[in-house]
Amino acid sequence: MKRQSAMAVVLAGAWLVLVLAGAVVLYRQALDRLRADLDGAADAVAGLVSQRIAQHDAHLTSMAALAQRSDRILLEEIRQVAGAIRAFYPRIEGVDLIGWEQPSSQAGWRTLVSSRRSGLPPLEPQRLGAVIAAAQPGRPVSTVPEPGQPRYLLVKRLPPAAGQLALVLTVDLAELVAADELPMGTRLALRLDGAAAGIDHGAAPPRKGLHPPAMAAVRMLENAGQPIMLRLSRHPGWGDLALGRPLALLVLVSLALLALAALLAVQRLRAVQARGDAERARQAGRLSKQEATLAHAARVNAMGEMASGIAHELNQPLTALLSQSQAALRLAGLPGTEPDAMRRVLEANVQQARRAADILARMRAYVGAHPPAAQACDLGEVAADMVALMGADLSARGVRLETQATQPAPVAWVDRVQAGQVMYNLIRNAADALAVVPLERRRIVLSLDESEGMARIVVSDDGPGVAPDMLPHVFEPFRSDKADGMGLGLAICESIVHHFDGSISAANRPQGGARFTVLLPLARDRRTPQEPTA
Repeated sequence: MKRQSAMAVVLAGAWLVLVLAGAVVLYRQALDRLRADLDGAADAVAGLVSQRIAQHDAHLTSMAALAQRSDRILLEEIRQVAGAIRAFYPRIEGVDLIGWEQPSSQAGWRTLVSSRRSGLPPLEPQRLGAVIAAAQPGRPVSTVPEPGQPRYLLVKRLPPAAGQLALVLTVDLAELVAADELPMGTRLALRLDGAAAGIDHGAAPPRKGLHPPAMAAVRMLENAGQPIMLRLSRHPGWGDLALGRPLALLVLVSLALLALAALLAVQRLRAVQARGDAERARQAGRLSKQEATLAHAARVNAMGEMASGIAHELNQPLTALLSQSQAALRLAGLPGTEPDAMRRVLEANVQQARRAADILARMRAYVGAHPPAAQACDLGEVAADMVALMGADLSARGVRLETQATQPAPVAWVDRVQAGQVMYNLIRNAADALAVVPLERRRIVLSLDESEGMARIVVSDDGPGVAPDMLPHVFEPFRSDKADGMGLGLAICESIVHHFDGSISAANRPQGGARFTVLLPLARDRRTPQEPTA
């Protein structure tokens, strides 16, 4: 119970930490989204303002063309264009064409054309003397007549060929952008030198207490004559972050994870209990195995006594039976005898004698508890047995099995039956792999020779080979690229080969297909000094 209570506290704490961390992540993501939206809006507003101040330059250029006529200045036409500009562009409060005798002189200034908004004070040309004198002909410059006010003057001095003339636009910064052209909840501040203007679109005032931080995006317009800086800002509230649904989803997901973690914890606890039960079962199994060993020892003792009696009883009759049967077989070849009848009887005697020997062999196998022992095994004979055993099945599949062996064939130190099992599994796997290739390419080569002081068995085919990602795991149990394969054949081969101090490897042939190589100890290297040598 205490363990379960402690686990519940840990899970609850982990859930709380997860929720808090998720909330922080969602909060930061929401702030980043608002900042990205504000940056995008600032770029859009900057593009809009840039387009409009470029229109100012275009207006000055069109009126300058009217003022630079070679014969005369078209004052009336300039006055009409100025009125049309003011009518269509409310932000342009005044359009003036002024002339002078000396820019630096206080006298001689005159206004040739003036179209200004009602109530707007008239332009004082002589106050622009320094600005006009410093301006390059044809390039507009801006100046602020009254710092702190939202308007500025855009001055364009005409080339000397047109006379001592300059065009002046009076522009209201506050009219450059309409409030409904801004995102809701934002404030736009425009500044050009000392002129400044602010435009609100439902902007909230600075908030007190715990609230999201204020954010702003600043842009500087690349216009030499009208270098306007704009600043788009907002003071977001908690509602602007739109965290309701994400937080609810976070809580639901975290609760689901908490439930899953609790389920896993319960399963782990049960697994611990199951491991304890399994350990107790293993201990009981070991006791049972010890009891079986004792029973086996008792059975061996009993069988030893019985076998010694049976061997004593069967030894002389079997010897006599074999001796008489062999003598009868020799007499059967003499003239005057009935060979067929005698041969049948004697063959029956030989068969019965061998059966008695088989009984004794099975008794010895019953008493023994050891794995198959290695012995000298002619691999050529084993290969011949496999060819005979698998010939019909391979022919039915259209597979040709070719055997290439040195003469004499290598003799390995291995159990004959298990060596045949290794060859059988490798040939069968190769035949399965050839099922996807044309009939003329269905060929398996079984090679037998010696290499590096070992007996070598090589089984190669012309199939598709082993997949590269499967090749390192081909000998692992239960790993197979066959649809119905269990992945045990090659694992059994590896177990058999390693048991007899050999090795097995797999590779893909450069020309296509797979190659499996088995190395086994040679029998001549394993003979004991007591064994006779050839």
